[in-house]
Amino acid sequence: MVKHPVHVPRDNYRGANAKKQAAARRTNIVASDIERAINKLLLTQEEPIRSYLWMEISAAAGYSYDTVAKLGYGIDGGNGGFTAIRRDLTYEQAMEMIK
Repeated sequence: MVKHPVHVPRDNYRGANAKKQAAARRTNIVASDIERAINKLLLTQEEPIRSYLWMEISAAAGYSYDTVAKLGYGIDGGNGGFTAIRRDLTYEQAMEMIK
């Protein structure tokens, strides 16, 4: 499970190949947009624990499902999305609230 703020992993290519540098820049711009959309959703989360699906993130960020799923996988390793704890709670507090 994750908490706000979430970080979407970036492409860290640092080689001399100009095409790969350009591709990494494009990927990192998209990752930044997706990260911003996710963190905006997490700021408005009211439930103690909530699952976010890539389809929902895709709609919020304006990118295809496949793009969001590929870049978002590094957040929590989820195939369909990730689970988040409300930003003002600890894991223990969140678990206690859903009992």
